[in-house]
Amino acid sequence: MAMPVTTPCQTAVFNTNFLPYSQTFVYEQLVNHVHYEAEVFCWRTENLDWFPFPNVHRANLAYGATRRSPAFFKRFREKQFDLVHAHFATGAVYALPYAKRAKLPFVVTFHGYDVPLLWNTRRFHPYFWPFLLHSKEVLERMTLGLCASNDLKELLISYGVPEEKLRIHRLGIDLSRFQMKPPREDGPLRVCVIGRFCEQKGIEYAIRAYARHASENVRLDIIGDGELDAELQALVDRLGIRPFVSFLGVLKSEQVAEHLRKCDVLLAPSVVTRIGERESGLIVVKEAAASGVPAVGSVHGGIPEIIDEGKTGFLVQERDVDGLANRLGELLADQALRERMGVAARAKMEREYDVQKQVVELEGFYDEAIELFR
Repeated sequence: MAMPVTTPCQTAVFNTNFLPYSQTFVYEQLVNHVHYEAEVFCWRTENLDWFPFPNVHRANLAYGATRRSPAFFKRFREKQFDLVHAHFATGAVYALPYAKRAKLPFVVTFHGYDVPLLWNTRRFHPYFWPFLLHSKEVLERMTLGLCASNDLKELLISYGVPEEKLRIHRLGIDLSRFQMKPPREDGPLRVCVIGRFCEQKGIEYAIRAYARHASENVRLDIIGDGELDAELQALVDRLGIRPFVSFLGVLKSEQVAEHLRKCDVLLAPSVVTRIGERESGLIVVKEAAASGVPAVGSVHGGIPEIIDEGKTGFLVQERDVDGLANRLGELLADQALRERMGVAARAKMEREYDVQKQVVELEGFYDEAIELFR
């Protein structure tokens, strides 16, 4: 007897831009769906060679101010979607008119900077005026809010979002892209920092901590770019460690994975910024763990959910250069400790952050949202 054919459910995924290199997690959700098929709706496209996806719809220029795209409305008339899913509260503002007109369940994933934007002064910048005007309606209209960390959930509850609307959904990674580090060969130890050069990444604290160990035998590799590039370059020069530091720019995901196989310790000292911006669960800490690389991270956002203190890495307080330098020194001095933590870190990723398992969980939240909306 032939098995019945099950038609996948259809979801419209909104993201302001598709896709910044720092948002690999969006792509990995899209390509790992099992019971759902997705189409992407965005304002601008970028890095499409990095993130090839067949169903990407781009809006007209005026969409940034009006949130209206005739092509998007046409597509919603042509196809019966089952659900609208927006990444970031800022992206949800643009998804809202389509979820409302099509009378569909509306799921929003909160990732980090978007939550403090609900109340900090940055929301008054002209770029965020649509968010300023419509964020309250997003929170009222959304069927479910998925929080990338416990920290974000607590912030939303304190802002007045009903707890019954919120779920914790930690972003997974594609473990098949990351292999455990091979046995260490001779050569300098490599400390790594990966991320956008912005205040909340805390890269200046990583550089200051590394400077206490800098030598030909302990090198620092910095991967990424951003608005603080000149400032970070100048800091390296002031500290006199230029011969031991490499700025490698933005690398594709496969290049990051390859680099992590050569790395001995990752530094991830994220901080809450002056206007309250923060991270949730750092993807790069998960990627390092999947590669068997222990991390020293800050007690910030979702990082304590990724690093088990003393087992898979170390945690220090935000902006604690002394603590960061001391923990880094412990790892640099003890290969057996690095290897033991690396094995435990990989095992944790397999248990808790496998993207395929996390997408199954995401689809369960989709199912719940559809049921709640009925």
